[in-house]
Amino acid sequence: MNKTFSGFFSICKPSDISTYDLIRTIKKKTGIKKLGHAGTLDPFAEGVVIILVGQMTRIFDFFSFLPKTYRAFAEFGKRTDSLDITGKIVETALPPDIDTIKKNIDSFKGTISQRPPAYSAVHVNGIRAYELARKGIEPDLKEKTITIHSIDINSYQDNILDFEITCSSGTYIRSIADDLAKKCNSVAYLTKLIRKSIGGFLLDNAIEIDEISLESLIPPREGLNILNIPVFTADNDIASKIINGKNIINESIKAENYPDKVISFFTENNSFLALVDNRNCMMKYIFVSSDRDIL
Repeated sequence: MNKTFSGFFSICKPSDISTYDLIRTIKKKTGIKKLGHAGTLDPFAEGVVIILVGQMTRIFDFFSFLPKTYRAFAEFGKRTDSLDITGKIVETALPPDIDTIKKNIDSFKGTISQRPPAYSAVHVNGIRAYELARKGIEPDLKEKTITIHSIDINSYQDNILDFEITCSSGTYIRSIADDLAKKCNSVAYLTKLIRKSIGGFLLDNAIEIDEISLESLIPPREGLNILNIPVFTADNDIASKIINGKNIINESIKAENYPDKVISFFTENNSFLALVDNRNCMMKYIFVSSDRDIL
């Protein structure tokens, strides 16, 4: 019975639990076994987390292209080893004034290089960086390219900067706060982090943990629409060809009549059939539903 469930859970993760704690809670509440995530949040952080269910666990890669928006709170004048509130204070400095912060914050907009924090899940020679950091070993972390679409100050009071940032996947907001402080000749660490959106999945529409149920599962068709993946309905004849991985291009199905992008097909009774790459009119299967009972 569990194999029939596919879709998305959009959940507001509270602070002090991990994304994997959230997955275990969903399994316990719903009995669904096939679950994945579309990107983790640090335990200290809160906000929207997308849990993928059933067939939708296979579209994880599509979330890596979506921008993410965060609201962050950074305290200037102190720095912790983890760059967040869970670490111990290892350095202090005079906090900057707001004019200094304003002068430097715009330099983060656009495409920049960022070095992940030592306390991160990045692999270094097969070992998680945070495992090395906990042993007092400084991990050799390479810079990577990220994009900051926008970064705006909400307020600066009592040395705490409240700011909002929209960025590419893989951006470490802890490192943004740390690097900004360095540009201001100071130090800083995050006291709070809230993820407000992942693409079209908004925190305002996310459910709380106590609302998790099979009824709160977002159906594949609705979730793919949120991801801006066009959805098309196949008649029984075409659906039979799709489920068996056969070529569907014929007199009635012409690739040039469909968007030049990744698209999806569903049966007439709204069951997910396949994800198809139609860029350059290829109409090539990315993956086909493994559920043969949908026809």
